[in-house]
Amino acid sequence: MDNNKESIFKKYFSPESLRLAWERMVRSNGKDVKDFFGIDIYASNLDKNLVRLSEAIVKGEFKPQRPFKYYEPKASKTHRTKSVLSIEDSLVYQAIANTVATANYKRLAENNSFVFGSVLHPEVEKGNELLNDYEADFYFFEYYIPLYNKFINSVNTEIDNTNIRFKLETDITGFFDCIPHSKLLVTLHKFGVEPEILDLLADCLNLYSGTKESVTPGVGIPQGAAASFFFANVFLNDLDYLISQNGYTYYRYMDDIRIYEETEEKLTEVLVLIDNYLKGRALSLNTKKTSIEEISEDRDSEKLPLLAGYAQELLEEYEIKKLDKGKHVYLNEQNPDNEQGKKYIVKSIEGAELIEFCKKDIKEAEDFLLKKFQDIEHSDFSARTLANDEELKKQIIHIAYKWRSANSILKTEDKPILNEKLIPIWLFCLEHFFWKANHFCWNLNQYGANKMITEKLNELIPKFKSFEWVRYQILSNMANFQNFNSSELREIFRKAKEESSGTCSTWIWFLYDSTKTFEI
Repeated sequence: MDNNKESIFKKYFSPESLRLAWERMVRSNGKDVKDFFGIDIYASNLDKNLVRLSEAIVKGEFKPQRPFKYYEPKASKTHRTKSVLSIEDSLVYQAIANTVATANYKRLAENNSFVFGSVLHPEVEKGNELLNDYEADFYFFEYYIPLYNKFINSVNTEIDNTNIRFKLETDITGFFDCIPHSKLLVTLHKFGVEPEILDLLADCLNLYSGTKESVTPGVGIPQGAAASFFFANVFLNDLDYLISQNGYTYYRYMDDIRIYEETEEKLTEVLVLIDNYLKGRALSLNTKKTSIEEISEDRDSEKLPLLAGYAQELLEEYEIKKLDKGKHVYLNEQNPDNEQGKKYIVKSIEGAELIEFCKKDIKEAEDFLLKKFQDIEHSDFSARTLANDEELKKQIIHIAYKWRSANSILKTEDKPILNEKLIPIWLFCLEHFFWKANHFCWNLNQYGANKMITEKLNELIPKFKSFEWVRYQILSNMANFQNFNSSELREIFRKAKEESSGTCSTWIWFLYDSTKTFEI
């Protein structure tokens, strides 16, 4: 390798750069796209492994690997493909994103008043110097809940403006899956990325592309990795500049675009501008989600709800302060692998007041759900009508989240309130709101081993033969919380041998391994 190429690779992939990539990778959102087993193994000798990886990359010996892929369902019953990169691929991918982000932090931060999805954390500007900061957070992005609610508040402020009469809403069809590598690499070159790095990234993206059945060379970036969200934002940076410089009132959360103007003509002009821009980059607008409409006279009905989350109510009722070194109890639920929210939403109540607050929320959730589902056991219960009510679905999901969050707190402070009358409701929601199966399985997890849950989950598994991700969520509950006798375990194992899904087979093997009560 010539000296110039070696110097470039050392800039991106020194042991220090890879250590920063590691710190960000293990903290990133998306526990469903992480190789936790690989993380544990790699961490057992982390420094040595990072040095070895750095040397391999600099010598040109690193070869990207095809990631594990699985399908996650959408409410439309279609799928999105999620990718679980190997540890070393994750580190290389994140290290490239880190270096590009640090070099272009100020340039991208100029859009923070109208671009809200995956906004870079201020620490990113420090680059590898962050490793010397003992109080560093290491997060790649700002915490998403305040950002999303900032997006919603910006939209609602425009709706309140009586001079604004029309709105444009649109998004991009299959955004991550359709980004052309050639256009992305050209964009990154404009951001100062060297050809040597672009060649390596091109090799990586080709292997990372496509579905579990096949690659799609030249098209698509892996969904799930933090670096992909960054590269997607970079890819749309020119569009952001084009729209904002033309004076339009523009807000974007990833590929969700909202524009507000006084006349329909102005929105038609900007729609054509966006459409032409995207088509020139092999992308297209989602016609089913694209509309120009007059804002209703009842402007409050047009407003969007803030992100459903237990902590949002606290923002309204309590003074929220930044994290300090004192002892706090946190009231917003996070993924087990990411506690970034604790930096933003900190509870200012404790003890008896905290317990009463949680009990009140649980009581409100129970009253609402038991009323809405009071006829759930009756044969004439209209499941389809309930499941097709979009606003009610959002409300139920929000309330289920609050119930779970409050009970999680009571587990540490007092005792959880687990009304078994809610179990049929969680099971109904798991079945009918299957794209949120993880959330309703988490609610069922609160009850531990339960015969009703076990029987119903066994019934549901074959109903979701087209949705491996849903089966994965169900099996994780069965593996971790339900009790089985030997004959039941044998039957589950027989089903596992028929599974074509690597995800589900892995979890059924875990179920077997965690019990050790019978021999195959």
